[in-house]
Amino acid sequence: MEEPGYGPHPRRPDRTAETGSLPAAPGRAPGHCPEKARQGLPEAVPFHDDREPSLVISPEKNLWHCLGACGEGGDVISWMMKSQGVSFRHAVELLREGDFTALAAQPVKRSTVTKLSTPLNADAEDQALLMQVVNYYHQALKQNPDALEYLNKRGLNHPELINHFKLGVANRTLAYRLPEKNRKAGAEIRGRLQALPGITALR
Repeated sequence: MEEPGYGPHPRRPDRTAETGSLPAAPGRAPGHCPEKARQGLPEAVPFHDDREPSLVISPEKNLWHCLGACGEGGDVISWMMKSQGVSFRHAVELLREGDFTALAAQPVKRSTVTKLSTPLNADAEDQALLMQVVNYYHQALKQNPDALEYLNKRGLNHPELINHFKLGVANRTLAYRLPEKNRKAGAEIRGRLQALPGITALR
């Protein structure tokens, strides 16, 4: 099954946004001062040259805003997108894992290096590799309240059934855990996966 809300226009995962704290997200950024963030005092923006501190973080609302050059702002998801150079869905996955890695002091380009651990063994035989993919999406289902509710409404939310048939949810997050296709390792593993039965695309 495909995860509800992960189509072309994904529903904003409010629960994920709530679990990430903005003062924690930029906590390792150069020059960041958690005490200033808690007091709502401006500090340097890590995305661009910011001689006059212009970043304001609101811990109560979990929002940030640059009052200077870029004028950008948003929630913890938009912060992760901006600071790590990743897409919306990729940022959500980083937040789900509590990945508040060090932020760059200069503007960030789109990242081509995976920031999430991979669940696949690239040296495995095809059948074993396929089972690793099945297990990944099987675990994704178990950890996805929306997907479980989807099954529950259809009378299918039974642990024995889910485990026996290895039911999973294709939430399109596996690709974020693989090297990009412009890298040799990424091209090889992605090519192998797309040649496996039942796998049509990696997004």
